[in-house]
Amino acid sequence: MRNFLTSLFLVFFCVLANAQELPSGFTVDIKSREHVQGMAVDTVAKAFYLSFTSSFVKTDYQGNVLASVDSINGHLGAMTFDYATRKVFASLECKDDEIGRSISQHLGASEYTQADSRFYVAEIDVDRLKVRNAPVDEVMHRYLIEEACADYKTRYGCSGIDGVTIAPQIGKKNGKPCLYVAYGIYGDISRRDNDHQILLEYKLSKLNTSVDVPKHSEKYFIYTGNTTWGVQNLCYDANTECIFMASYAGRKPEFPNYTLFAVPVGQKPQKKVLKGLEDDGKHASLELLQQGLLSSVKGIRGWRYGSACTGMCSLGDGRWYVSVPEKHKKWQTATVEMLVWKGGSGESPFEK
Repeated sequence: MRNFLTSLFLVFFCVLANAQELPSGFTVDIKSREHVQGMAVDTVAKAFYLSFTSSFVKTDYQGNVLASVDSINGHLGAMTFDYATRKVFASLECKDDEIGRSISQHLGASEYTQADSRFYVAEIDVDRLKVRNAPVDEVMHRYLIEEACADYKTRYGCSGIDGVTIAPQIGKKNGKPCLYVAYGIYGDISRRDNDHQILLEYKLSKLNTSVDVPKHSEKYFIYTGNTTWGVQNLCYDANTECIFMASYAGRKPEFPNYTLFAVPVGQKPQKKVLKGLEDDGKHASLELLQQGLLSSVKGIRGWRYGSACTGMCSLGDGRWYVSVPEKHKKWQTATVEMLVWKGGSGESPFEK
């Protein structure tokens, strides 16, 4: 059975072997009606993977599109790449909101109702993806995220899922790799149950295409205060040994409303009663990294760096890539740039 150290070694080996070839930045050669939602880098294939809401694209280091999956009837969001299996894992929402209706109408497909709204992690076989507009079913398998479906619109302000990343199992020494899936959370300022970010943990070794509805091994709550739509992008960084959560700023005046938070994976989760969720009993709770801007709210620290919301990935050596939408009159593309981690207590933890 593989372990996380093996996977991590593969990442570092691939990065170092191709360090001189990595681009400092590029623009994706695509004209999309929808903006970029997430990204990942593959230094073995010398490729980038990006989601543009209803499409998945594979590019070279110059941003030229090599292959794609188009006409996905759903919201394809944040993503992560697993070197060990050579699969991309991405969030996929098929639901009844305005975005979902717009996608379905544009594709001429059936619209989702609240009753049949579903949330999935899409597993994409990037090595089988060789042509433009490849059939979805040839390269993609879906895992139903049953817990998020149950919580949708009823608990915690859950609007579905978005961020995904692979990280060592939280709280375990040399923890085996797990897939973490973050809730999207409505920013409703009248609610008290939507001030935590929520991560579901899945053992990566137990994910296989014979199981369509995997069971999560843990459900973690992280107190960040109000955000708009919850975690948009999730990324594990081996350099800091933290999972980073990017969100849009919240609107509750009692919170600092940061847009980037970090969660150390080495910490031991604490079972306790949480603010705003007092009637729920105890939940597994995680603390934020105590770096970034100071806050008057105990325990909440972070940065005001909104660019990571539409795509971020770490190379594990202090270098990151961030993808940002580039808008034109009738279409959109994305720019990707390399940044360097600096940490600290400023507005942004990155520098060019």
